[in-house]
Amino acid sequence: MQKLTILEQGTDWLIINKPEGLTVHNDPNDVLHILRRQLHLQASQELHLVHRLDKETSGLLLLALHPKTASNLATQFQDRQTEKMYRAVLRGTLPHNDELQEWNFPVSDKAEGRKNPQGLAKDRVEAKTLFKVIKSNSYFSLVEFQLLTGRQHQIRKHAALARHAILGDPRYGEPKYNEKMAKIYETSRMFLHAQSLSIVIHGERRNFYSESPPEFLNVLSPN
Repeated sequence: MQKLTILEQGTDWLIINKPEGLTVHNDPNDVLHILRRQLHLQASQELHLVHRLDKETSGLLLLALHPKTASNLATQFQDRQTEKMYRAVLRGTLPHNDELQEWNFPVSDKAEGRKNPQGLAKDRVEAKTLFKVIKSNSYFSLVEFQLLTGRQHQIRKHAALARHAILGDPRYGEPKYNEKMAKIYETSRMFLHAQSLSIVIHGERRNFYSESPPEFLNVLSPN
């Protein structure tokens, strides 16, 4: 039976390190089903997703075991009261510096595609992403992201619009390039990871962290 890594657990909440390639819901073998079996929950016991991660994204995922707790935590996400940081490996070289930069391409709040990441003009709304380049080489850049707005696939869309698509992104990246890189680095994953989360749980500010997957640094190693 597949098991998920539970990083910390309270009386009515838990936070896991979700692997890439695993959907969070609407699948017989999704996060909710796996955790229900892993925690030996009864049919009457509830398990709620507080927020979502794309199937292709790895990292921190918060869940609740009580509807009131789930509602309180979800409200913090909706009202931008949480602090979330992501890391990604992008195609191409971005200048390495310690300054925060911003992408502010307007995008739709829908899942789009590689040919038009922004979506239809009539659907586009404000979208702001802060980023800092951590490390780069001749082929890739390791970048840290903070979302100031919460549009669907926002980091993925902004990276593609900046012509630095996330490595391995099946929706917004170039398929032939992704296939070539998958063969070279022996992984077809998308290089996006939810790395840190700060949120108030029962009146206490809690800070959680998940190390970047080792393959993130492997592709940035000296060539």
